[in-house]
Amino acid sequence: MAQTQLFAQQEDNNNSNSNSNSNSKQEKLELFQKDIQEKFTEDRSYNAFGFLTPLAKSLDSVSGDWALSYADLHPATPRTIEGQAFLATNVCYAVAGIVLAIQGDWFFAFLTEMAGIVSFWYHYSQLEFGKDREEVRLALLTDYFTAGAALVTGGFYMADMGISGVPLDAVFTGAGAVVCLSLCWVWEYGKPYLFWHSLWHILSAYTGFFLVGQRHIGR
Repeated sequence: MAQTQLFAQQEDNNNSNSNSNSNSKQEKLELFQKDIQEKFTEDRSYNAFGFLTPLAKSLDSVSGDWALSYADLHPATPRTIEGQAFLATNVCYAVAGIVLAIQGDWFFAFLTEMAGIVSFWYHYSQLEFGKDREEVRLALLTDYFTAGAALVTGGFYMADMGISGVPLDAVFTGAGAVVCLSLCWVWEYGKPYLFWHSLWHILSAYTGFFLVGQRHIGR
């Protein structure tokens, strides 16, 4: 009889421990889900966007949060050698803009300078703040405007010159620039991204603003 009671007591203790462990696991799961939900809300806040908020929300909705996402460059920062070397490649746009201005194309020069300034702002923020910050997302959205304006203008210049007027080396370097930009989405992290996106800066500046811009001026 005593053994039966002892066995029953042990069974009750085991059931109690099992229920306790189950409750603990459930509580941990709920806390984890709550943390993820809060993080998602924080990462997708729009406090910094101002009048651009509707556009940012639309881009997130249409693209499934892809359009305003960006690479995590950790452990690189604006104070590391690799981060500083990456930021320095934006100088290519500044140099190209100065050359275009000297040669008389003030409009394309202005767009080029703006593209370089905003690109520096975006990538500095990317290195400084890290992953999923609205400050970086705002800079990225602005970069779409300035880089897009410069690229569209370069495309218009090429169309105005006609296929035969576009330098062959511009075709090759332009294709190389697009390949490098595409590879940034394949390796969207750390040093691989820094390498390929640096090449995008260099090749796009050389193609659009030195080759195409200068050839258009010389027509």
